[in-house]
Parts: sequence; C-alpha cells; structure tokens
Amino acid sequence: MKKFAVCFLSGLVCISSLTGCLGQSGQAEGPGPEPISAEMLAQDVYDALQEEWDSYDSLSTEQKMLSSHLPGAFYEDFSDWAACEEFLGMSVPNPLEEAAWLDHGTYVGMPEGFQDAPNVRVSLCGTREGHVEWLSVESGYRDGEIRVTLDAMLYGDPAEGISTDSGWSVELKRQSYIANVDDDPVLITEDSGEQYVSRTAYLAQGHVLYRVSVIGDPNLQDHVQETLENVLSEFENV
Repeated sequence: MKKFAVCFLSGLVCISSLTGCLGQSGQAEGPGPEPISAEMLAQDVYDALQEEWDSYDSLSTEQKMLSSHLPGAFYEDFSDWAACEEFLGMSVPNPLEEAAWLDHGTYVGMPEGFQDAPNVRVSLCGTREGHVEWLSVESGYRDGEIRVTLDAMLYGDPAEGISTDSGWSVELKRQSYIANVDDDPVLITEDSGEQYVSRTAYLAQGHVLYRVSVIGDPNLQDHVQETLENVLSEFENV
C-alpha cells in the first residue's frame, strides 16, 4: 500500500541551499552512480507516482497549506527485496540478501516483526510530469546484537526546470559522496553517542549509491568495525 512521505520520514529531510557540487548542466561531476533512464522502471512506478499527484491535486487550497506532505514524494513497503524489484521493474543488486551470516530484519535493522515494520521500504520522489528524480530502497539485517541497514539510492537525470540548489537529503548524500570520495571508492564515516556507536560506508557501483550503516552498543565497538568489514567484503563481487 502506498504511503505519503512527509518531510522527516525515514531521515529524508527537505533541504534548501545545496552546496555547489553540480555542473552547469545539472549533472553530477566526478565519481558517482550512473543515472537511471525512464525506460528502466516499470509502469507500476509511474502509475503510483501519478496516483500520488492525483491525490495531492484533489486537496483543497487550505488542505494543501495545512499539509506537511511534499507532493510527488511517497513510499511503498514490501515483504522482501525480490517483491521490491518486481515493483521497480529492475534489478537493484544487494549482496546482503544472500549473506548467510546475517539475519533478515526490518528496514531499520530491528528483529523481524518488530512493531510490524516492513523488511523493505522504497521511497520515491517524482515530478507532476512523471519524471522520477530519485528512489531509495532500504532494508535491514542483524549480526547478533548488531544492526545493519542498507540504503540503495538511484537517481534520474535532473528534471527540466529543477533548480540545482534545492533538493532532499537523498540528493545531498550523492553530492557529499562526490565531494569527499578520493582514490578509495569507499567513503567511511563514524558516529557515536552514550548508547551507540556506528560506522557508515558509502560506495557507488553502477546505477546505485549504497549507504551501509552498522550500529551497536558502545561496548561492541570492535564488533561493529568487524561487521562493517565483513559487509563491505560482500560487495566485492557485485
């Protein structure tokens, strides 16, 4: 069932004033995922996008003003990765699906069935004219007490009339990767707090920019690092 995406849904924050990492044509410069073409996606995707815009257009002016919903943005939930690919009409390589040492979890890396959260979530943003700007496929896994989340992000060519200085955090992730990656195609960041430690890796392969996060308790820091290394080794043959 289609759901509407709001501005803070799944960490996709509506952003303005992107840093200037785009070229004059609006295309990303430097290393990064290859853009997908309109023909690569199934008609189901465009039907869902049209339904989203029809629903928005059915609102009154007052309802639109009061709504926190961003038109053109929505998400779909799936029980597994294969069902998601069937909806999209294309293969999105995910080596973690076949990693025997990982248990499947919800899309945020909690145990399966936790609060009825789905295993896979697809977020998508597109224009009224039917142009898909980007889509994000999220899934989650478990390595014992360690959470592993994967976000596979795909991008269309910039739509006509879309400003290069505004967008969502999905686009910001691409810009950050392009701006910060060096000779090593894997960009790794670290984060920690009183109750967690995390390691996140970004890597671009083909049409996909992957974001893989490994999260655990502070006393599992070494385990978190080891799990990330094992996760990245799964991508070597993608």
